[in-house]
Amino acid sequence: MTYPVDKREVAVVGVNTAIIFISFLVVVYINVNRAYIPLKCKNIPLINVLYATMVLWFIGDIYTYQPTLVHASRPICIATMSWLRMSLGIFSVISCHLLRIYQYQCVFQWRIRAIGKHLWIPTALWAVLPLTYGILASVLPENKGNSYVTDPPMCIAEKPVYFVAVAFTVVLMLFWVYATVLMRRVNVCFNEYRELLVVIISTILVVLLQVILRWIPAIGDSGFAYNTLASMSDVLIGQISLFLIIYKPTYHCVANKEEYLKYFLRTLKRENRQTEYELANGEEMAKISLSFSGRKSYSGLGHNSGHSHRHDRSNIRADDGSMTGSTKSLAKVLYGGCPEHNDSDSAFHEVFQLESPNRMLV
Repeated sequence: MTYPVDKREVAVVGVNTAIIFISFLVVVYINVNRAYIPLKCKNIPLINVLYATMVLWFIGDIYTYQPTLVHASRPICIATMSWLRMSLGIFSVISCHLLRIYQYQCVFQWRIRAIGKHLWIPTALWAVLPLTYGILASVLPENKGNSYVTDPPMCIAEKPVYFVAVAFTVVLMLFWVYATVLMRRVNVCFNEYRELLVVIISTILVVLLQVILRWIPAIGDSGFAYNTLASMSDVLIGQISLFLIIYKPTYHCVANKEEYLKYFLRTLKRENRQTEYELANGEEMAKISLSFSGRKSYSGLGHNSGHSHRHDRSNIRADDGSMTGSTKSLAKVLYGGCPEHNDSDSAFHEVFQLESPNRMLV
């Protein structure tokens, strides 16, 4: 029997797709402006991976919650529900946040950059649970795993695989909560801990809401109503995860690029965190300092994995007060080589123009 397409499901997928597409445009904008230092410090490669996991989660949700829009079979149900939605979706989103916290620990606590074995070993460890679930769900028999029913045609998760998924989610979230608590000890400059806290609290609340409503007969068996709530709340979790990390530097990159960059650099100087954010960047970036005599100076700070940092300090102005060639290059680095900052002399001077704290951006 052929079932007609539910136009309500079309509307839900349309709304979710529009939201995902807006996120895509934002991620593209971030990558285009990846040289902007406040954005670069947010770990753009990890943001790209986080967005990719959100998209896979969204595709898996369509096969789970909008069954009239897709053609399925049991192998497709396993691929979309167990792998796209769970293993490569929600589990990988949580793993991205765990990896982000781990990288903060590396930079701010252990003073190392997460590359080489310091990156791939924890990444492999955090991939164990998602991969284990995907393999387990794939080999479970139909009466215990994901199955395909024909009346109406849809993918369903039997109770055993459902409770296994809940258990894996709980384990990952416990790791996430523990890692977030550890972040309280990390002294960062730009409210990163608050961002992590909002993301994890909102995720836990949404997951709890879905699990509770799933077992309330009037709602869990309501079909379209529950499916809509679940699919849209999944998209909401992804958007919160992404935008809480990037909204501030992205907004300022659009609205007041130069002013926020000056604020960003001054904050690093005030908190004495230039070295850590340099380390997080992973490539040469100017480290600005004021000497005790009040003369403005800078040091180029390069990084080689497994080697100590080398500080090279030089005056930024020649005897006649003009800007030296190396300082002009520095101003270029600070502004990410943006065309609007070709006047390096005036731009560099403005970065270090002392202002009243009341004028600082928040």
